[in-house]
Amino acid sequence: MDSAEDLADDRYILIEEGPASTVSRSWAALDEEEPRWIVAKSATFRKRSSKEPHDIVKELRVLSKLSHINVIPVLSHFKDAAASMLTMYMPYTPLSLSQILASPHFTPFTLTSSPEPAQERDMVILAKSITFQILQALAYLHDPARQIAHRDLKPANILLTPEGRVTLIDFGIARDAIGDSRGDLWPEEPERLYFEVSTGPYRAPELLFGTRTYDARTIDLWSLGTVLAEMFTALRLRSDDEEDTDDLPVYGAQAGDSPFVVPPRLQVGQPDTYWLRDSLFNGRRGEIGLAWSIFKIRGTPTDETWPTFRDLPQASSVEFTVVSRASLASFLPNLPPSSPEVLDLIEKLLAYPPAERLQAVDALHHEWCSGCVVLPAEYPMDRVERAVFELDGEELKDIVGRML
Repeated sequence: MDSAEDLADDRYILIEEGPASTVSRSWAALDEEEPRWIVAKSATFRKRSSKEPHDIVKELRVLSKLSHINVIPVLSHFKDAAASMLTMYMPYTPLSLSQILASPHFTPFTLTSSPEPAQERDMVILAKSITFQILQALAYLHDPARQIAHRDLKPANILLTPEGRVTLIDFGIARDAIGDSRGDLWPEEPERLYFEVSTGPYRAPELLFGTRTYDARTIDLWSLGTVLAEMFTALRLRSDDEEDTDDLPVYGAQAGDSPFVVPPRLQVGQPDTYWLRDSLFNGRRGEIGLAWSIFKIRGTPTDETWPTFRDLPQASSVEFTVVSRASLASFLPNLPPSSPEVLDLIEKLLAYPPAERLQAVDALHHEWCSGCVVLPAEYPMDRVERAVFELDGEELKDIVGRML
């Protein structure tokens, strides 16, 4: 932890400022506790000024009734009636899955695409632990007693502590199917749900065709499938000199790519270069472009692969070229040779019919999650039957440290 002297000029840092909310980090004490880093998320609760469907009132309501080690807790909140602003205070978590995915060490291979057994072992242990913890959170949220869907699962919303504990954040567009939504800014009726949810390449295909009646929990399952697949796509070298500086990758995954893709104009080690992992699908070309990106890999929907596709409101508005399903493995050059079973889990999460996607509670028992799972030392053992805190004398935090 930084000393007070180190923090004198750095007690407040703006993390994110967007149309929906502002997120900052500060060094503060809450409720007479010792000072620590906390995150403040602020947004208006004036309906005409808020960005639909983002809803900080609902986010506070939902998070206040949840209690799970892999879901961000609310430490306190403050409502400024004069400014019509609501602020939530939450623990600060320093890492995100995006940072892990951008690491050239999170791969079974060296930069020359040669196998590296020790690195593959580390990657598999961490990938399994992250997957398992996300599934634990989703199984908790999706439980019939709660029926909460996150609806914006993506690497940036999956945080990690240095010890390797996963934390899901940003419940601003969550769906609470059984909660009292009368005080929310943007309450939803079961027959008129928002389809403008989820982000870019992590959006489920039914959302791209205007559906307003869906089980929101299946949206999370598709998003998880894309996030899991992204652990194994190619790492592509990028440069600050490129004109396109958007946070999302320029490229969706390309069939036949090597584990590391170095454009001709760049060299490894060149100043101002960095690695960025491809998303499985290309979310940079609008909804139709994303749909076609999905279809080129998963196949154009047919009556056999997705019997209810034509029932979607906008499914007949565009005619797509009919293509067959491609080999998913050809888009995932960083698949660990020792763990081919993860491909089956991704396939089952990326099923076209939403009802056929593997439920989180069942995915916890998939072969990819079988055997011992290495979890951070703070994890409650009563929730997991086959967890270990150490493997070969190492804790999960040691592997996280090597990845970064």
